[in-house]
Amino acid sequence: MDDHWKDLKIVREFFQIREDGQMPEGSRLLLEAMELKHFEGGQDLVTQGDPPEDGMYIILEGEAHVLTDGGLLINELGPGDVVGELALIKEDVRKATVRAVTGTDCANISRKLFLRMAQTNHKVYGALLDLLYTKTTKMVTERERLKSELEIASRIQTGFLPKSFERFCRLPDVKITARMKPAKEVGGDFYDVFLIDEKRLCFLVADVSGKGVPAALFMTLAKTNIKNYMMLDMPVDKAAWLVNNRLNEDNEEELFVTAFLCVLDTASGQLTYVNAGHNKPFVSRGGGPFTQMECKADFVLGIMEDMPYRQQTGQLMPGDCLCLYTDGATEAFDTDGEMFSDQGMEEALNRHRGETGDPEQLMESMYREVESFAKGAPQSDDITMVILAR
Repeated sequence: MDDHWKDLKIVREFFQIREDGQMPEGSRLLLEAMELKHFEGGQDLVTQGDPPEDGMYIILEGEAHVLTDGGLLINELGPGDVVGELALIKEDVRKATVRAVTGTDCANISRKLFLRMAQTNHKVYGALLDLLYTKTTKMVTERERLKSELEIASRIQTGFLPKSFERFCRLPDVKITARMKPAKEVGGDFYDVFLIDEKRLCFLVADVSGKGVPAALFMTLAKTNIKNYMMLDMPVDKAAWLVNNRLNEDNEEELFVTAFLCVLDTASGQLTYVNAGHNKPFVSRGGGPFTQMECKADFVLGIMEDMPYRQQTGQLMPGDCLCLYTDGATEAFDTDGEMFSDQGMEEALNRHRGETGDPEQLMESMYREVESFAKGAPQSDDITMVILAR
């Protein structure tokens, strides 16, 4: 980098240099005292535990990583980011390591030089405080922008999930509802309910590994592929096989999906399903107690190509009720670290067995049960349920 680095846009913005070249006196003195330093890729700008005598750096060009003492990545830095500004005024060791990833050019002022300048002209202190305020404001603005984008992503994601189930409830002896409560603004759980033809209803629940935006994007891909293949009127096991292969394509993040995929023939009551590594549903027969359904589990979707999936069958007759769910329900924790568990889920369902004729009411009761069990502990995973009664 040449000697004109002080004319860079990021420098002019950081030091509040106007178009005519004018700037606050303290900022001018601070900028004039800074010198250019270069770091090769792999070299530390600052090292955790070291004294802060080398002071503050402004990254002008290149990339750097903020690391813990164990080498865990905390943050990624680039042009315009500041390292060690508090070191100029606080006697303390470095709290983290900042390591250049590529060749990195920085503007630097040592702690000793800054303190000597500040003793001569207190406006230098004011300039630093002003710059810190500007940086903090920028961080808050960026945080608000990200929050807004996550809220939009959440609305888009939940928009993919059906909200009204009235038309499905007009089928013979079918009442169905579903709900997803994400642990973050965006989640990895999903469900779907749709008609393959006038008498066959497809419904499913699934859980993508991981959380946040990557899981939400993979969720959208998985949900779209499942519906597309199921609407081609193929056996459930073949659809699962095709979805698995499609999700394996370019899956560099190695995300995967567990899913329980069902098709109900509303005329005969035959239930056809595939369990791709998912939790076993609970079923109540003829108003009797809920128990976990006996079924075989196959491999999850998205990890290994050409995995076989077994199509299994059963009956759902008038008076029966089926509850699909994700492990966010059974693995909810309370403030003492106790888990809700499969047993807790079964007991809760049976406490509300009289509500099986109204799946929406049963759904409401089950979410209240999980929330009451947690005793205010933060939700650690997405919670999703699909309840179908006949």
